[in-house]
Amino acid sequence: MKSRHAIGYVVQIDGIDITLNLMDVHKGHLAAHGQGVSAITEVGSLLGIESGGRLMVMKVQSLSFAEPKEVHRHGLSGASVSSEPLRHLSGVVVGRLVREGAKLSFVADSLSTPSLGAEVYPLTDAELSAILGNTQTSPASIHLGDDLRGGGRLMVELEQLVSRHVAVLGSSGQGKSCFTAAVLQQIVKMPKARVVIFDINGEYEDAFPAAAYPPGVVKTTRIGGAGADTYRIPYYALGRLGLQRLLLPSDKTQRPALTFALDHLNKIKWFANGGAGLEADTLPSLFDDCRAERVTEADRIIKQLRANQAGLAAQWPPMKALGPLIADSHAIAPNNRSGLERNSWNYGNIAPLITRIARFVDDAMFQDVVNVDGGPGCGGPLSWPNESKAVVERLFGGPEVDWRVHIIDLRRVSHDLTPFVLGALLELYAYELFKRGQDRKIETLLVLEEAHHYLRQMGTGEEAVNNSLAYERLAKEGRKFGLALWLSTQRPSEISPTVLSQCNTWVSFRLSSEKDLTAIQFASEWADKREVRRIAGLARQNALAFGGSLQMATLIKAATAFPLPRSEDGRFNQWANQD
Repeated sequence: MKSRHAIGYVVQIDGIDITLNLMDVHKGHLAAHGQGVSAITEVGSLLGIESGGRLMVMKVQSLSFAEPKEVHRHGLSGASVSSEPLRHLSGVVVGRLVREGAKLSFVADSLSTPSLGAEVYPLTDAELSAILGNTQTSPASIHLGDDLRGGGRLMVELEQLVSRHVAVLGSSGQGKSCFTAAVLQQIVKMPKARVVIFDINGEYEDAFPAAAYPPGVVKTTRIGGAGADTYRIPYYALGRLGLQRLLLPSDKTQRPALTFALDHLNKIKWFANGGAGLEADTLPSLFDDCRAERVTEADRIIKQLRANQAGLAAQWPPMKALGPLIADSHAIAPNNRSGLERNSWNYGNIAPLITRIARFVDDAMFQDVVNVDGGPGCGGPLSWPNESKAVVERLFGGPEVDWRVHIIDLRRVSHDLTPFVLGALLELYAYELFKRGQDRKIETLLVLEEAHHYLRQMGTGEEAVNNSLAYERLAKEGRKFGLALWLSTQRPSEISPTVLSQCNTWVSFRLSSEKDLTAIQFASEWADKREVRRIAGLARQNALAFGGSLQMATLIKAATAFPLPRSEDGRFNQWANQD
């Protein structure tokens, strides 16, 4: 501290709150010293408090005037009172700086307190850099942005940043996609990187031009449409878990009927004129419309299926074959003539589920992204687990992959289908991930763009709980299986609170909705109310970064991607051009 003069001293300690008096000579915003100039009277500024040989770091939280009742200045008696009000800075201790040889490091510590009268000094650039961690030289260090208070580059090790999930928040056009692309561009340079991007709006292909990387490093798969790099998800590849997520059955009657249909769909043959039967049948006996004909034959087939006495079909039937299996497994009942009938009351309980299946099958937008026609499957005997594993490895990768970043272009998935289709894919991934186990974990970063579209509850009550289990379990337990989530959203209030609460690092661009700001406050243990209130006033591309991977909450100018993702504003000024 020999090269600096004290700018103030501690006059009050109230729990964690520290109050300073500023010296008379420091009436401005800045303080000069041998190593440069530092801001001292700005909310968020960092100051050093020398106390007992320790250099504590204090973060300024408020400034005020106080009428002088007592003087603490050297050379003045306790009875002397200046007519000029004292200037107070209030803040909290956030840690301390420790020097080991030539290395200066920051230790987070909010419990230490200085002594009364301890002198306060401005911090040098080297000390601010140590606090922000920008002296890190690890090959896995990631540049998040530049400190707006003059502390230099904000750096963090990749494992600290992503291992316990990241939330990137902000209104449209504030810089979320540009920041996400900037971080991912640094990660993809690492030879063993493995990043999967759910690209809702088709933005990220521009940020990762294949020509700029070695062959095979960047892979793009377009969900829907036709072409060499497109993929229509076979409906049967969604598996039991995925289709239950897609169809959202009620628990009491529809879920058992759907479960029966999914368990036995691989034993059913579809007939061209409508209806289903077993592989050896020549006529259809199973129907989805509660008709009176062939009830006895349908009951025989259902009993064979329940007894596991039916053989596998040659190929998967079309998706509409689910309807007859659901209907006849639930609707057939004894009548009052000692026979059997398709009971209309029973049928009414599962009719909404059958209607939902028919609506998906007939929806052209759904057909564009999901293949509802059936087919031979991935090879070998028809099996849900094999089909699900095949689609997971196609999209998320198997044990060995050539790519470092896989961009899954989802722009053809319509807005109303997004929560169903992507929710189903996450169900499959969760099942395969947890089945793989911790001993065979594969470190993967899953980037979920516009996450509020699909990381939210569907339905109400117990039904909503069942429909949210997969992605909430990914958030809660995925890290133990090598999964890191990167959530990007405009509306944190619409995302499951359970998912948000599992994020360890937060980067928030401007948000003005009180509901969204409240969601941040409740979800993050790191969010100080004073800091969160400042998010609403942030300039474009400025963000508040905070959480467990950072030493303290820091206002940054976010890192910029090059090349940029395809998310620029419309060029409306061109309307004024003459040509």
